[in-house]
Amino acid sequence: MDEKNILEEEIIIIGDKVDLVTRTGSVYRTMIEDRLPNGPFLAGVPNKKGVHMYVDQGDDLYLVFYRESGRYIAHMNVIATEKRDEVRYMWLTQKTRAQKNQRREAFRLPVEFDVQIFEYFEDAQQDQKPVVGGEVQDTSLEIAGCRDLSVTGIALITKKQYELEERYQLCLYMDSTVVNVRTRSIKERGPGTFMDAVVRRCIPWRTSNTFNTGMQFFGMTDSMSDNLARYVLNEQQRQIKRRRLI
Repeated sequence: MDEKNILEEEIIIIGDKVDLVTRTGSVYRTMIEDRLPNGPFLAGVPNKKGVHMYVDQGDDLYLVFYRESGRYIAHMNVIATEKRDEVRYMWLTQKTRAQKNQRREAFRLPVEFDVQIFEYFEDAQQDQKPVVGGEVQDTSLEIAGCRDLSVTGIALITKKQYELEERYQLCLYMDSTVVNVRTRSIKERGPGTFMDAVVRRCIPWRTSNTFNTGMQFFGMTDSMSDNLARYVLNEQQRQIKRRRLI
């Protein structure tokens, strides 16, 4: 596919049927009705079961639209609302370029463990991380929870909202001991595995103030890929055995 077609697929156009995702994770279906020249988009305020979506000036939303090549997501901001007869509308500005929600390149396994998220530095090496007494110092931006993992990427539940295409350094504590299966509380963590990753998705999660953040690994060596593949395979086998015992 040439660059022109890629750019055309990323562009939101009049007539697109789109999903709006609120910060609380609610999803509403609407349509792009109009657009000012190189300016904001006009969309109807959707409703569910006769109740209009609550929206106000300054609200942030995620707009999801679809092409033959896949699903695209853009970060939007509500700059105004208006009412025409009995129909409500909102004007939306696009805060980020639409990003394609990449098709999964590998099997993803649901698994839970802690992940520290650090700032990414181009010239940093894994053995240059701040360590005191054999433990990595907690200079992380946050400690997130892993939702699923593959040899190419990871899905996290984060408290922070991360910008698309931003790079981060992750420390994966895959060797963890769970004390309470129901609450998934972690008793202790083994040595962490450092990975470099780029943000491909960051949308509101089921509860307020949390985000479903998808990151794709990059700069991996063959050894790192093999270790991840081995972990995913072994964990999958353990999960199958646990299900058989229930």
